[in-house]
Amino acid sequence: MSDSLAQDRHYPDSPIGLFCLIHGDRLGTLMGRFAIASPTTAAVFAASTSFTAAVITAMEGTLINPELTLDLLHDIGWWNQFFLAFATLIYIAGAYFGAFPKTLRQLVDSGVLQASEDDWKTVRRYTKARLNSRFVVFLPYVCGFAAALLSLTVIQAPGAWFDISTYNAGFVIPVHSFFLYYLLSYLTLRLHLAYLVLRAMFKFKVNIQPFHTDGCGGLGALETQSAKLYLGLLVFGAIAALGVISNTVNFGTELFALYNLAMLGSYVLITSIAFFLPLYATSFRMREAQDKFLHSINDRYRALRANLGDDLVSKGSNEDILALESLKATARAMQVWPFNYAALLKFAAVVSSPFLVLALFTLFN
Repeated sequence: MSDSLAQDRHYPDSPIGLFCLIHGDRLGTLMGRFAIASPTTAAVFAASTSFTAAVITAMEGTLINPELTLDLLHDIGWWNQFFLAFATLIYIAGAYFGAFPKTLRQLVDSGVLQASEDDWKTVRRYTKARLNSRFVVFLPYVCGFAAALLSLTVIQAPGAWFDISTYNAGFVIPVHSFFLYYLLSYLTLRLHLAYLVLRAMFKFKVNIQPFHTDGCGGLGALETQSAKLYLGLLVFGAIAALGVISNTVNFGTELFALYNLAMLGSYVLITSIAFFLPLYATSFRMREAQDKFLHSINDRYRALRANLGDDLVSKGSNEDILALESLKATARAMQVWPFNYAALLKFAAVVSSPFLVLALFTLFN
């Protein structure tokens, strides 16, 4: 089955399989292929595109200009969105979705996923249909163009480096806004699709292994998959904090203004969904495995007591029954989520990152 996964292709000549989930439209496929080939290189390239504004403002004298209300060098929002955020999204596209087919193969090779060939064909048809649906294809473009149009109101602010009535550099903002919000919505849709694919696969025959050494019932590959998001979400924590700092320093809002609190709350919510949603697809099968294991222990327990009868009362106890009771306690303590406490601690550290940055900002200001 792992061979069929490795050989599956959305396009006949593509080196990237269907389950990378990057397909659907040409722009997204192009960006996804570039990111998967080398996530770090793609992220560096994406970050370097933000310097298009630096080149233009250097020629126009607005890169560093104390006479302006805001020059490019001191525009935290620009560097935060188009240097950090865009590069981070590209990195996530390569690191997370590039690893998704390998994760599925590991689940097959470990004996967890035991779907038949017909089951896999069903999942492939479903995945292709979702990737090529009009909603999935066109929504990122709608979000990108909407962001570009909204940015037109920003570039009319007088006295800033992006004031298009005086300077030309501001015209790069709608272009960058389009790509940033196109990619953000593109990846959000595919993260949701990853959840749907896992949910579909785990409706077929699976073999959850209660005493697997990974402590996750044999689903440790899914924990590793979610760990691909750690670095990206950690950087987005800094991005959320810098967004608040930008509003405070560049635009004079209060540090704990409602808009800033909403931004931080959105980060915590989105981070939680991004990390837990794909894993949630498997939790019901882990609970099912725990219940099945408990039922088998109870059946053996009742049968053993029935066989021992009065002999058990006269002897006071029986080693087999004590062993079953110990096994039952172990089964009740089984995890029903495919991650361990170390993963939760890392997640907590990621979620707290923007608050740590803001605490340092407050301390030094």
